[in-house]
Amino acid sequence: MGWDQECDVLVVGSGGGALAAALTAATSGLRTVVIEKTDLFGGTTAYSGGGMWIPLNPANARAGLVDSADLVERYLDATVGTARRQLRDAYLAAGPGIIADLEASPWLEFEWRPFPDYFCEVPGALPAGRSIYALDFDATGHEKVLENLRQPLSAERGGWREPAPTVIGGRAFLSRLLVALSETDTVLQRHTALESLVTEDGRVVGAEARAGDELVRIRAERGVLLAAGGFEQDPDLRRRYQSPLGADWTLGAPGNTGGPLRAAVAAGADTELLEECWWAPGFLLPDQTVAFRLFERGKPGGLIVNGAGLRFANESWPYDRLGRAMVEGHAGGISHIPCWFVVDQAHVDRYGFAATRPGREIGPEWFDSGAITKAASLGDLAGAIGIPGAALAATVEEFNRFAEAGTDEQFHRGESDFDRFFGDATQGSNPNLGPVSTPPFYAWKVMPADLGTKGGVRCDGSARALREDGSVLPGLYAAGNTMASWTNHCYPGPGSPIGSSVVFGVLAVRNMAGG
Repeated sequence: MGWDQECDVLVVGSGGGALAAALTAATSGLRTVVIEKTDLFGGTTAYSGGGMWIPLNPANARAGLVDSADLVERYLDATVGTARRQLRDAYLAAGPGIIADLEASPWLEFEWRPFPDYFCEVPGALPAGRSIYALDFDATGHEKVLENLRQPLSAERGGWREPAPTVIGGRAFLSRLLVALSETDTVLQRHTALESLVTEDGRVVGAEARAGDELVRIRAERGVLLAAGGFEQDPDLRRRYQSPLGADWTLGAPGNTGGPLRAAVAAGADTELLEECWWAPGFLLPDQTVAFRLFERGKPGGLIVNGAGLRFANESWPYDRLGRAMVEGHAGGISHIPCWFVVDQAHVDRYGFAATRPGREIGPEWFDSGAITKAASLGDLAGAIGIPGAALAATVEEFNRFAEAGTDEQFHRGESDFDRFFGDATQGSNPNLGPVSTPPFYAWKVMPADLGTKGGVRCDGSARALREDGSVLPGLYAAGNTMASWTNHCYPGPGSPIGSSVVFGVLAVRNMAGG
């Protein structure tokens, strides 16, 4: 059979890592095609804050951040570990230069913003963090280029479009990449889903993709890069590798159903970490989807309990640590599906609740849907949500003693720089602790959610796909959540997923350019 299209580099996916790789390929003189399964570019990057955890990068240096290779190594030794040391070393070695190369484009510029490393209590951590972000982008004059950019999650699920001309977060990074790509010969195709990889003599030489009703064969002379997210939206794969968790509460983009992973396996690629996700507690919304919430959990006057009415973790922890505690706790035999975020009226009055600002009434849809339960007493609240009343009362009583003393003797909430970053310094000696004592009381249903799966194709330090015997599968590369993550069972800092996708996507293209 012949080929419908020919290129040097075929990129599957259109998130931050995919587009950064495509820009690198195009500016290196390589004919580049990007295919996106859905009708919109951007993937889960469009939903994100856009951070990239890439130590010792130029933007951090410009900000005067004090860091060193020794501190980074000590931090990663204590968190990520050395199970995938080749990938870790490649990531650290290449990251700063890749950011410098991206900033060579007049459209791309990054800045450091303070956001603590996720394990502030271990050696080498930086309380100020190591993450960088693309500068906000004024889209005026670029509306045509960006008309097919995925909206923020709240806008997309709410059925509205973000009207502001200034684009922020992950969409700012994507906007800058798309505008930069518009000045190259890169071909970007939507509604084009990878179906299979084409191999010749043991090498991946292209792909077959479904564009509407048409099967398109695309030859890739240098290689195919799979950077199309994980399989978090596929119920069958989730049940196979992550039961009892499914796809109901994921925060990943809708196109992330694992097609590229299946194609890679069919072509002979090995996989790792398929049981893993970038976990997060998902706060139930009235439409039964979940929201990603960062700030409320750290504020005084609230705690999270499981189905037994017990605390099981530091509520102020980074989302992956808390989400992981939910998953592991449920596997231990106590129901953590759902958990409950319990607060009192004083918390609601001071900080707001359920996306409602302080001083405003929580809408009836929250209560009617069962996302939030309200009761005059803790005993009534426990009965309404189906957890043991005596256990909840004892848990809250102990928590209130901790709050009065300013010390969480059970989970040490408020002792780390990360905890305090999300606390309220005006409230007592511990910015994260306050009593839960002012009726009425509220319980917000919390599910074990995720920002995407992080297991996938096993790769080497150049992002080349590996077979089960460890040999390279020529012509095939992976990055981002299509690749088994170098971070193992850990989430070291804000922006690890996007940073990983960008670094290994660019490393893949560099390897292709050299070959």
